[in-house]
Amino acid sequence: KAGSEPEHADRAPAPTLRPTMRLAYCVAVVLGAGLPTAAFQAPRPAVRATSTVVDMGFMDGFKKAFENDPTYAGDKGSAGLSSTKQPIEVTIVGRKTKALPGQRMKDVIRASRAPIPFNCENGECGTCECLVNGRKVRVCKYNVPAKGPVEIKLK
Repeated sequence: KAGSEPEHADRAPAPTLRPTMRLAYCVAVVLGAGLPTAAFQAPRPAVRATSTVVDMGFMDGFKKAFENDPTYAGDKGSAGLSSTKQPIEVTIVGRKTKALPGQRMKDVIRASRAPIPFNCENGECGTCECLVNGRKVRVCKYNVPAKGPVEIKLK
């Protein structure tokens, strides 16, 4: 290429520093630890102490859609459940745990990792037979009673 224009004619020339500025820049780099770092950082935005509710879009319209419906008003503690069952204390071979009334005892025993074997799991073989509150019971077919406490011992 033997043109009269340089190769990068469309670019602006690179800015050059004056000798005094270049010296000041080099001193600032070398002695950077002595300069306050805030002078070289962008200012941080102020932090607000209050929080704001952010609307996320499409689903926020449903907040007001059911305001007049009486089924959504009031206490939402049970959230549609007819009644809440209180846990009962169950002691399985010396290990204390809690279980809900009606829960399968087989699941409670397995969760507590008690050394009670289950073979058939239908109550036919009798390997899971234990003393539940002093009575022989095959616990694979037994549910947690409504009233406690319950104590399970190996027979």
